[in-house]
Amino acid sequence: MIYKTLYFFLFISFIYSKTDVVVLSQNVGTIIDVHENRFYRIFPNEKGFKNAQFIQLSKTVYKVSFTKIIDKKTVIDSLILNKIEFEKLQNKVNSKPIFTKKDRTAMYKGMDFLRAEEIILDIKKPQYVVLNYSRGKTLKGTLKRVFENKLYVQTPTSIEFVNLENLDKIQYRITTDKYNFLRSYIYTFTGLSGLAVANVYNNQRPTVLNDYGIPRKDLVRYRQLFGIVIGLIFSSEVFDAVATLLTPTESVILSEAEFDRKNINK
Repeated sequence: MIYKTLYFFLFISFIYSKTDVVVLSQNVGTIIDVHENRFYRIFPNEKGFKNAQFIQLSKTVYKVSFTKIIDKKTVIDSLILNKIEFEKLQNKVNSKPIFTKKDRTAMYKGMDFLRAEEIILDIKKPQYVVLNYSRGKTLKGTLKRVFENKLYVQTPTSIEFVNLENLDKIQYRITTDKYNFLRSYIYTFTGLSGLAVANVYNNQRPTVLNDYGIPRKDLVRYRQLFGIVIGLIFSSEVFDAVATLLTPTESVILSEAEFDRKNINK
């Protein structure tokens, strides 16, 4: 019994010690890089995929050695396949044409998730956003800041945060700078609006006389000036609101899973 067990372990060790690298298909090299993996959809669910290599352990057993980047660290992983699984992947790759530069350019069109962190950091803050995250959840509110890959969003009741890695899509307004020419008009409008409100208020108040029985014009002027100042105080908020309404909303997909789901449904 002891000898049989020993032979068994020696046999297993012999099988797994072989390192015959095999090519999955003539369409790819001995090492499948991240671009080939995206094009041929060989391992679509492997998170942080960088490259992979097939090693034949026996006539019916194959090992896939992965190199991944997870949390900015290099991770080595592996997967064991039988002959049927290997041939299924082989047929999948062979059913598609050779991956060209033209295919690569077309494939990466719209793949904003590859620079998700850069996009989030470039968004003007604070501003109202709509977040889709964790495959189906939605969060609406004002994006206040981004810190350590977490988005802090002010809702009517509390401040919520969403991890960037869980973010599927974000809707926001790109920029309002092109509407800066409206700023002087809006400031003038809000100032005149404050003056108009002050005049209405003056007309509704009884006339105040001084000690000589003459109407006090200084009090009228004070109210008018106060109305103009109040109008100018709110002018910045009015400008932001108008510019935001005029600026079109940008919707950006920030996860590969959401990108695949959208393209499959087309």
